[in-house]
Amino acid sequence: MLNLVKYRYVFLGISLLVIIPGVISLFLFGLRVGIDFAGGTNATIRPQYQMSQAQINNLLKPFNLPDLQVIAGSDTTVAANKTVWVRLNTQVDSNVQNEIKKRVTQKYPEATVDYATIPGVSGGKPFTLVTLSKFKDAPKADDIKTLLKDLPKTSDPTKNTTSSTGPVPAPATATAQATGTAAATATATPQATSTASPTPTATATPNPANPANIAVSVADVQQGQTTQTYQILTSSHDFLGSANSSKFLDIQSSFLGNKGPYFQVLSSSTMGATVAADTTRMAFLAVMAASFFILLYIWFAFHKVPKAWRYGVCAILALLHDVLVVVGIFSILGHFLGIQIDALFITALLTVIGFSVHDTIVVFDRIRENLQRRMNETFSEVVNASLVQTMARSLNTSLTVLFTLLALTIFTTPGTSIHNFTLTLLIGIFSGTFSSIFNASMILVIWENGELRLPFFRRASEGRVSSKRETRRELARTR
Repeated sequence: MLNLVKYRYVFLGISLLVIIPGVISLFLFGLRVGIDFAGGTNATIRPQYQMSQAQINNLLKPFNLPDLQVIAGSDTTVAANKTVWVRLNTQVDSNVQNEIKKRVTQKYPEATVDYATIPGVSGGKPFTLVTLSKFKDAPKADDIKTLLKDLPKTSDPTKNTTSSTGPVPAPATATAQATGTAAATATATPQATSTASPTPTATATPNPANPANIAVSVADVQQGQTTQTYQILTSSHDFLGSANSSKFLDIQSSFLGNKGPYFQVLSSSTMGATVAADTTRMAFLAVMAASFFILLYIWFAFHKVPKAWRYGVCAILALLHDVLVVVGIFSILGHFLGIQIDALFITALLTVIGFSVHDTIVVFDRIRENLQRRMNETFSEVVNASLVQTMARSLNTSLTVLFTLLALTIFTTPGTSIHNFTLTLLIGIFSGTFSSIFNASMILVIWENGELRLPFFRRASEGRVSSKRETRRELARTR
């Protein structure tokens, strides 16, 4: 029979070789956390045309966004040509905006119209950018140009263009004219005035100091050409918060100034530092709670075995091994490849913990059965036989999962949340399979034999049993 227990220190040494670099990386670099733990902004944009990830990074580089991560993706739910950008020659006031919206919605009732004032491109003057989207059928750029031809003139939007007046009673003569009564005169009675005049409302009157004398024309019309999207994550809290945020406007201006595309913000979310801190604390508590209840469960499940709590502690040590392996590797990947961890990382870590403990309990359960069957064997021999009996099952179960995770990891986009999730599971389950077979049981044997010469690891019985004969007698007595 294969003697695995004989090489227990070799297996533990292999684990140390894997863990130590990761632990050193954790102390030196820590983990590269995403906005779920550090706070920041997560925005998804769609550029006008196909672009590489390197091009997007270069366009964003001048803004020095902290902890920037750009992830390529695609959104095929909306056709690329159903988004149109209209660049006007100047800034326009609300009257012109209302006119544009009126014309667009009359021809395309389902369309949405969004406005943004873009700062001057390459030192030019600011202008209004109109984004048209959610068309039922994709329009033609020429149709949009024709639709927005001969727009009314605008006043300077940076000045106060209108003044509102409250309800003002209409004069008697005006009231009489409104009724169309020939007998109405300037001396019309108050009763006639009361019944004839319409309810006065607030009106807007032009401000003579800021007349609407600036010509408005369409400078450019561009239609979307791609369903490509980019998810942009940064710890900055002032990035693409909305289509009218200052950062959005500056970035769009910079893109156009560097011959880049128009782009549309599909979604954006911001997480504050307080929420991020709560997420970190709850993630830590989740891992601790899982470990504690696993220890209690194993202790209860093996309560008929002498020193049952040792099985629980050994399972927790193997669990800790898997957590350190995963966290250490992601610390290294975060420092050298910029991979960030998010809330899904904690989900994957808890899954790894559960899978690792599952395999460990299978081995421990076989040890418990063999302790009652192999009365004349030492504890080391019982453990070795149990490992050999369960190894094929553990490996077959783990390999089927590992092959699936490997395929998912290879065929998902690097840097995305799902890729990091599958990569975490792949590393963790591989480590968990190793620790369940070669670590947990080996630590149990070392502890049972009192080989570490430490009070905590010594057997409760007086002295160390030095011969197989004495060990057999003790096992027979405890069973």
